[in-house]
Amino acid sequence: MPSKRGTKTLPPFLLNEVDRLGRPIAPDVLSVAREIGPRAVAYAENLIGDPAVAFTFLEEAAASVSAAIEEKQRTGAPGIRDIPAYLFRTFIHLIDKAKQREMSFEEAVAEYGERRFTPTEEGRAETAVLINEIMAACDQVSREIMLLRLRDQSWDEIGKHLGISPYAAETRYRKALDRARKTLRIQK
Repeated sequence: MPSKRGTKTLPPFLLNEVDRLGRPIAPDVLSVAREIGPRAVAYAENLIGDPAVAFTFLEEAAASVSAAIEEKQRTGAPGIRDIPAYLFRTFIHLIDKAKQREMSFEEAVAEYGERRFTPTEEGRAETAVLINEIMAACDQVSREIMLLRLRDQSWDEIGKHLGISPYAAETRYRKALDRARKTLRIQK
């Protein structure tokens, strides 16, 4: 009797034909992105924790590679020999860049606690626990928005940082706070 594991087929890996910035992805690059996508997103998810963000980075990487190929063809420069490897390196570069921008949670708690609350150890400990609980109730992007707000960044700055509108950043922030309030049973 054949193993059921061997007969299972994976669903198609769906990517958009344009990235979130509206840049087109060439059909040959899109095909490669769909091929390496499941492994690349699984790898990135371990690093950043959010598969949706990993998908977005894969689409951005594919659009960047498409633009690079088009530029090389336009200028007559030698083409890219190994598109899958080039695409994966571009993708990992975007993930690494995002990780470098991300402020560590411990730094945010320390910075926030020092600026906003009494300097007692008990007050800092309570603040850290509360912030930990709120952040645990949020997805990765919402946590980043909250950390940026803790650093007193404006909605315009946060929107530019994440590549979304200021209104979308504020809306996502408010929804994350509401979700955290419900999860923690905190009343307004």
